[in-house]
Amino acid sequence: MELIDTHHHILPPDYVQAWNASSSVPRGLVIPSWSPSQALRCIQENDISSAILSLSAPALTIVQDKAEAATLAREINSYAASLRDLYPTRFGFLITLPSLTDVPACLGEIEYGFDHLSADGITLLTCYNGRYLGHPDFRPLWEELNKRSAVVFVHPAQGLVPPISEPAMPGPILDFPHETTRSAVSMIIGNVVHDYPNLKIILSHAGGTLPYMATRIASQAGGTPFLGNKTAEAFLNEAKTFYYDLALSAFEGPFDLLRKFARRGHILYGSDFPFAKQQSISAQAKFVKDVTNTLDDTGGTDSRAENEGWEIRRGNALRLFPRLARRLGEGEGAGEGRSDHQMTNGK
Repeated sequence: MELIDTHHHILPPDYVQAWNASSSVPRGLVIPSWSPSQALRCIQENDISSAILSLSAPALTIVQDKAEAATLAREINSYAASLRDLYPTRFGFLITLPSLTDVPACLGEIEYGFDHLSADGITLLTCYNGRYLGHPDFRPLWEELNKRSAVVFVHPAQGLVPPISEPAMPGPILDFPHETTRSAVSMIIGNVVHDYPNLKIILSHAGGTLPYMATRIASQAGGTPFLGNKTAEAFLNEAKTFYYDLALSAFEGPFDLLRKFARRGHILYGSDFPFAKQQSISAQAKFVKDVTNTLDDTGGTDSRAENEGWEIRRGNALRLFPRLARRLGEGEGAGEGRSDHQMTNGK
C-alpha cells in the first residue's frame, strides 16, 4: 500500500450527537455513516497506507455556546489522538478548533493539540461568521501557527454567499470550490501568505477554482486595491505557495491543470472519505495511481525522491508530516526534496 491520504475525515460519536442535536447545520450537508472499522476498510481497499484524520465542515460552527464548543473540540482531538495511538502507522490527525470567533479558546487548543497530543497539523474552515481567513481578527492565530511551522488544512464551508437554490444542487458539490478560492484569495490579500512564510497551507479539492481563476484575477486586479496593490506576478507567486490535495478532483482535466499550476512537491492525494461516494473514492484512487505511475522515471537511479509520481502518491505527504514518516520508518531524509519549505512542524 502506497498512497497517503491527506483528506480523510473523522466523525467521533460526540460530534455526531452534536450534529444531530443542532439546528445550525447548513442546508445540503448530510452526515454519513462512519466508524474506525469503516475508515480502516476504506484505506485497505484503496491501496492507502495511512490517512491524516480531520473534521469536515461545518466543524464546530454548529455549536453556538462557546464553552460547549471548546469542550467538544477537546473531546474530538483526544478521540483522534487515541485512534492515532491505536493505529500509529495508519493514522495521523489534525487539530479541531472551536469557532475562530473565540480566539483565546482556539489558541489554547492549538497549544494542547500540539504540545500534549502531538498533532500533525490543524484544520480550518474557509470562513467563520462572514470572515474569510485573511481577516485581521485571525492574525493572532496565524502568528502562533507560523511560530510552530504548522501544516494548516483548509476545508470549504458555507461562506458569505447564500446557498444556491437554482439549480437545486447541494452546496458541497457546487459552492464549496468557490469558497476555497475566496478564502485563498483572502489569505493572499490579507498578507497571511506573505507575512507567515513558515506555514504549509493545504487547499482542499485541488484548490477549488483557484488554479483556473488565478491568471484572470491577477491580470484584472493586479496592482489595484482589490489585490492589496500586489502585482499580478506577486499574486501568482503567493498562490503557488499553497499545497493542493486531489480530493474529488482526481480526473484528467483538473489534474493536468493543477500539475501545470502548482509547484512541484505541492500536490497531495486525498479521498474525502466518508463524504465522497465509495465508488468515486475507488475510481479516483485508481486514477491517481495510474497517472502518477506514468510520471515516475528513475533516470537510471533507485532514488524515489526523483520520481514525481511517487511524490504525489506519498513523498510530499511524508515531507509535510514528519511524525507520520517516522512511525512508518521513512523519517530519514523525509525533509529533503523539492518542497520549498523547511519541514519543521512536529519534529
